[in-house]
Amino acid sequence: MKKIYLISFAAVAWLSACTTGEHKLATGPWLGVIQLDSTGGKLDVPFNFELKNDSGTYSMTIRNADELINVDEVELVGDTLRARLPVFTSELVVYCGDSLKGFYYPKGVQAGTRYKFYALAGQIDRFPWYSEPPAFNITGRWWFIENPGSPDSTVMVAELKQDGSRVTGTILSTTGDYRYFEGKVSGNRFYFSKNDGAQTIIVKGEISDENTMVNGVISGSPKWVSPWRAAKDPQAKLPEADKLVRVKKGFDTFEFAGKDISGNMVKSSDEKFRGKVLAVLAGGSWCPNCLDEGRYYKQLYEKYRDQGFEVVSLCFEDKTFKESQPKIERFAKSIGAAYTFLYVAPRGREQRDSVLYAIEGQMAYPTSMILDRKGKIRRVETGFSGPGTGEHFVTFAKETEELVKLLLEER
Repeated sequence: MKKIYLISFAAVAWLSACTTGEHKLATGPWLGVIQLDSTGGKLDVPFNFELKNDSGTYSMTIRNADELINVDEVELVGDTLRARLPVFTSELVVYCGDSLKGFYYPKGVQAGTRYKFYALAGQIDRFPWYSEPPAFNITGRWWFIENPGSPDSTVMVAELKQDGSRVTGTILSTTGDYRYFEGKVSGNRFYFSKNDGAQTIIVKGEISDENTMVNGVISGSPKWVSPWRAAKDPQAKLPEADKLVRVKKGFDTFEFAGKDISGNMVKSSDEKFRGKVLAVLAGGSWCPNCLDEGRYYKQLYEKYRDQGFEVVSLCFEDKTFKESQPKIERFAKSIGAAYTFLYVAPRGREQRDSVLYAIEGQMAYPTSMILDRKGKIRRVETGFSGPGTGEHFVTFAKETEELVKLLLEER
């Protein structure tokens, strides 16, 4: 009953805030709710955002724990508020008038797929309809097992930090982390969610004791609804990213070619890369872990490019360069990166394995290589644990910078 009441209240809040003919949206904090299905709230994904109005120009800031996503492509035309989230292709469209109808398009309006959306003004709690005092503190490291006991079982690690009832953290897999989550513990129940424009995910479960969570559900779409269970273990640790992939026998160098954002063909043999320490990042504009990786290498590139460090992003996108170019350009601009972005192939395993011909193993997006000044591959790894993973990211950043510095000193 509490959930039904919240949705009704959200509709009233929007209608009173966005009136046909006046279009006065309430500024300040909001709670948005994306419904991944129509089962009465079982797969609702809440997220917090703040709406601003600067002399008639609207903007939005989405919050997922410590991550703040600035959305400046927001417009109110007639009775329609439309927000295009940065980097990725997702859009939010809200209609104000005689009735409230809002939709979230995970791949943009053009793609057609959409989920119902509601919002509540003035609400800063992410899960306000669950208000019992927490029965447990789940801070720590957990083995997080998706689809336990099945052929599709996947073992991951959840890093959680609880302050009062509020919980922040992430889930790490061998292909990278799920980035910033935020939620709460209410009684013996655990609720966790995120919406960053690339992924919209809800995680729910029961806490049976201080070391065990059961009867969990994780979902990112109607087609992805999986059970999970978790066991606390301070020693829980995934295999190192550089142990999942390796250079094939008989290879020690790597060559590439692709079109840059302007459509010019660029090759690894070009003068720009000759004699340089080179980081090769294989990913795409659709990949949230690639976003975190790109932001990290942007900083590293700016710090060491004058000493002979270069970065190239090999982008696996749509079927053609024409389709992919605006997405790659938007991705690069959102990062603010001045290094090279190349369209190399459509997204897919066969294309990836063909382009990354010198590597084998459990490859995922992103996969990266670091080459020395002679073009020799000195490190390969797959996946990326971003800043939402805390110490994992700190360790990676330190080790990577030390390697780059070492290779720059070699002649």
